[in-house]
Amino acid sequence: MIGLPEDFLCLSDKSKGGGVIQGSASDCILVNLLAARHSAIKALKQEKPFVEEGTLLSSLMAYCSKEAHSSVEKAAMIGFVKLRILDTDEKFQLRGDTLEKAMEEDKSMGLTPFFVAATLGTTSCSSFDPISEIGPVCERFGVWLHVDAAYAGSALICPEFQHLLRGIEYAMSFNMNPNKWMLVNFDCSTMWVKDRFKLTQALVVDPLYLQHSFSDKSIDYRHWGIPLSRRFRSLKLWFVIRKYGVEGLQKYIREHVRLAKKFESLVRKDERFIVANQVHFGLVCFRLKGSNNLNQKLLSSINASGKLHMVPASLSGDYVIRFCICARNATDADIIHAWDVITMFTEELLEVVKKEEIVVRSLV
Repeated sequence: MIGLPEDFLCLSDKSKGGGVIQGSASDCILVNLLAARHSAIKALKQEKPFVEEGTLLSSLMAYCSKEAHSSVEKAAMIGFVKLRILDTDEKFQLRGDTLEKAMEEDKSMGLTPFFVAATLGTTSCSSFDPISEIGPVCERFGVWLHVDAAYAGSALICPEFQHLLRGIEYAMSFNMNPNKWMLVNFDCSTMWVKDRFKLTQALVVDPLYLQHSFSDKSIDYRHWGIPLSRRFRSLKLWFVIRKYGVEGLQKYIREHVRLAKKFESLVRKDERFIVANQVHFGLVCFRLKGSNNLNQKLLSSINASGKLHMVPASLSGDYVIRFCICARNATDADIIHAWDVITMFTEELLEVVKKEEIVVRSLV
């Protein structure tokens, strides 16, 4: 449905790829970082057989953009590896030349680049790292590229959005969350790897009491993550796909994109506001022209009213308000109502600010 290359799929006994359902994108990022770490230390051990593994571990460097999800930072903490958080361009994307420069700098300092987390649909503003640029850099340095598409991955079921996957053939692993935007209840995070054996080598512990006679024929998912026991998540995903069909799910995604574009147009028509991101899918980041404090007051008053709930983000130091289409049955009327609420609180806030300025001027 989402157009992944066959390398990621387990289609025959000779296939190396495969997929699994994890609890969250955080789990996916962590296990792939651990697999990349294991693979990197194994390669370094062959080059430097007399160097202790702890010393080799201290040289490993992972990379992500400053717009990547905080779970990348947490995975690096758990994995005891260094993480370099890189700046993005004006569209909040991690560019290939930025990554290449950072890796060259680290290599010259004796460090070993081993893992990159790229994002399709960042949490803050739904920006997209160009995998077609990042991938060749990772390939040249022998680095494991993981692609996190937790939110935006669901939209890839629509052919018109699959161009965002360009360069995915360079990735070693990929994850998306049907529980975010594909009508599946939490938890359900799908993950694919190009070489499942590199993943399981980092996680296999095989005591006698867990061994069985089908180990050479079956895929044993206890080796694909942290927990030994696993929840049975596939049925709920299957039922959603069965009920709606691919076309039904595509219609659902496209409708949310249309509604977001409608909200964006309302914001752009009001000269008091700025749209702060490229609106690809269901997320619109906007702000009042003015200070961060002004925008923070606006969001606080709206959320306190209970009429809407929105979450902020910081983009290049600017406090922005994130409006996301989330409700399954959202309509044009909901968008108009939301904008009416926002403009009502905006007018009230600007009136208060105006009065405060008059008072200050009179005191001066």
